[in-house]
Amino acid sequence: MYFGKKNSEEPEIIMEDTVVYACGSADCNGWMRKDFASENYDCPMCGSQLVEEIRELPKIENEYNAFK
Repeated sequence: MYFGKKNSEEPEIIMEDTVVYACGSADCNGWMRKDFASENYDCPMCGSQLVEEIRELPKIENEYNAFK
């Protein structure tokens, strides 16, 4: 029996420079994207101050459309 796979190609991962907030503590490796960060610039894991930096991360589409 044959089961065909539709669109068997893997989706292409687009990498882009992304602004993130990283924990300033040397003991903690917590970070979050600027798009998803709250207005409180304290690390949620250890409470230290977050520092803005740029990392190359996969692109995330974060647009919400209720009618899709």
